[in-house]
Amino acid sequence: MTRPRKGFTLIELLVVIAIIGILAAMVFPVFARARESARKAVCLSNVKNIALAIQMYLADNNDTLPPSEHNQRVVDYMWAVPGGTDQDPNRCEDQGGYEQFAWRCNPYLRWPVVLEEYVKNRDVWRCPSAKLSTGAAFILPYADFVAYLHSTEGQWGEGSTYYGFGPCATSWPPGWGGVITDSIFQQSLAGTNIVNLAEDTGVQHKSFVQSIAYNGNAIGLKMVSVQDAARHVICGDGGGLSDAGSPGTLAYPDICCAECAGINWSAWGWPTYNADGSPLCPDGTYCPECWAAHANLIWIKDPDLRKASTRHLGGSNLGFLDGHARWFLAERILAMASEDELGGIAPFCGGGTRELYIQNCGEPPVGAEFLY
Repeated sequence: MTRPRKGFTLIELLVVIAIIGILAAMVFPVFARARESARKAVCLSNVKNIALAIQMYLADNNDTLPPSEHNQRVVDYMWAVPGGTDQDPNRCEDQGGYEQFAWRCNPYLRWPVVLEEYVKNRDVWRCPSAKLSTGAAFILPYADFVAYLHSTEGQWGEGSTYYGFGPCATSWPPGWGGVITDSIFQQSLAGTNIVNLAEDTGVQHKSFVQSIAYNGNAIGLKMVSVQDAARHVICGDGGGLSDAGSPGTLAYPDICCAECAGINWSAWGWPTYNADGSPLCPDGTYCPECWAAHANLIWIKDPDLRKASTRHLGGSNLGFLDGHARWFLAERILAMASEDELGGIAPFCGGGTRELYIQNCGEPPVGAEFLY
């Protein structure tokens, strides 16, 4: 007599497993897209809240955006080239003098600090999908930050008072450093480093971290000088720069020096300058991490890699000077910028466009490709 069969055969199990695998492969991307859509909505809400906070600030300050540094003592301090920076004064004079750098040096003029009474929640400056971010690093513990900087010269570590790692690039007021000591000497623990420490140890940091940027080109801007507030970008998804205001950094906020990555590998990097202040073709020495990310033009040629370098499903959230916010595809941001449909932003670093490269450096290398 034949005994009844129990269980499944190996073939039947393999078929079931294969079917489950196929269904999972179909469903997981849907879940991932739904999760990212939710994050995009959270970020868009944050961007809109910042744009509305700027509207309230404008109403309270005669339709003028947060100012630059006007304290002559601070400006004079920057003209003294503190900290041994190697930046050429001619370059700074061409760009409006050291007032710009004095503004960066003043922790109380940073927009998250200025707008805090309107925003009420510092987490509004964070994007849940950000891969790159900036944040509080040098904490200047006294209101007289100039005296404190003067007394700590020589102790800042490597970096310059320009876009480098000195306190005039990343200084913040007391209370913005989270659990770290409010001191310039705690710089290595602040910002994203302390975030990573919290993730590793479970310790709550409450340090300020910023991945939504404001438009640094709008410092002191008066509304009467704005042609179309509905097209004037004032904030949006950002990455390594807290005040990014260029098409490349807005379209691809999670790529280091996106504008520079548009040119072939031999010309990546921040632009350097000759002794007379004239532009010198970028040579890659200022941003070596770009090399690994974009070797052999892979990033700019591969549409999948370009999309992976965006913040939300191939695009970014932008906030405008009239208070509204909207998501745009990265390619659309670059196209609108090249067609002058976005106000307040301009390309920097000679690799962004062929025209800009030719203007600064002459004919580009053979095989060079550009971001837009």
